[in-house]
Amino acid sequence: MTSVQRSFAIGAMVSLQTVYGDIGGDGGTQSAGVQQDAWIDTVPLVVIGDDPQDPLHRVIGAVLVGDTLIVAQASSSALRFYDQRTGDFLRRVGGTGEGPGEYKKLSSLQRVGERLYTYDVLSRRVTAWDLSGAPKGTVNIEYWAPYRIPQLVGVFADGSFLIAAKYRNYDDPARSPMFRRDVMVLGRYGTNGILVDSLGYYLGAERYVAPNERGGQTHGQSAPFGRGSLAGVIGGGYYILDNKVAMISVFDTAGSLVREFGPDTPLEPVRISREDRGRFSGFDDIAADGLPQFYPFYGDNVFVDGATFWIPD
Repeated sequence: MTSVQRSFAIGAMVSLQTVYGDIGGDGGTQSAGVQQDAWIDTVPLVVIGDDPQDPLHRVIGAVLVGDTLIVAQASSSALRFYDQRTGDFLRRVGGTGEGPGEYKKLSSLQRVGERLYTYDVLSRRVTAWDLSGAPKGTVNIEYWAPYRIPQLVGVFADGSFLIAAKYRNYDDPARSPMFRRDVMVLGRYGTNGILVDSLGYYLGAERYVAPNERGGQTHGQSAPFGRGSLAGVIGGGYYILDNKVAMISVFDTAGSLVREFGPDTPLEPVRISREDRGRFSGFDDIAADGLPQFYPFYGDNVFVDGATFWIPD
């Protein structure tokens, strides 16, 4: 939530309509299908980053540790520490570069137990910090040929990593304009950054593709209301969510399906309105039956103090 383009506002979330589970990390599912009204208080608890001399840009993660708010800012490749009660800036760690605690492209921040983990997607390097911002070590993620741009999905309790990378099949280009889903492969990496095991694949976001004159395909924007997916670590395993499937699948670290959970009352698909069909005006070259027909069930997930919330749109 932002109050102006360059500020980062922390508001009081009064309640939430959500589906969640395994938030205690003990493998047990907490109440699945809590249904409540939700709103955010119009008076923010604190606003930071609104100083023109020291603005915030491209915030890609935030973690609360007691009364300290830690913000990951991709534009400066740094972690910034604030007093959550007053909004006062305390200190920063990290920066742009290739040395310890520095990043070519800072892409994620998450907390696991008493450690913070950040990821440099260009260097394929995980950095661990203690909660005060002192660096505790780095791990280089082994390149996983032939897959592209390994991304850190999450960190397991034993310190191993869940990594997702994109597979692009150059032998099967699009023959006509269509929406095609990325193929994402999952792997578990050890604490040394070496691949331990492949965990299979899942389908990612729908994107516009079309044949080009070189015999390949061009890639364009995502489809409005299109299919998408999320993966993340939960408890002792990981989950994969498809935004148009009500049930959320949970797997163990070996990639075996453990259980599925979702709303107590099954969600019914809702057809996209005629008014919203206007958002597809840029895709006139795709047959009508190739366009998304239903709204997604879920938007992005939200992490709050170790809990994961999936919020129905």
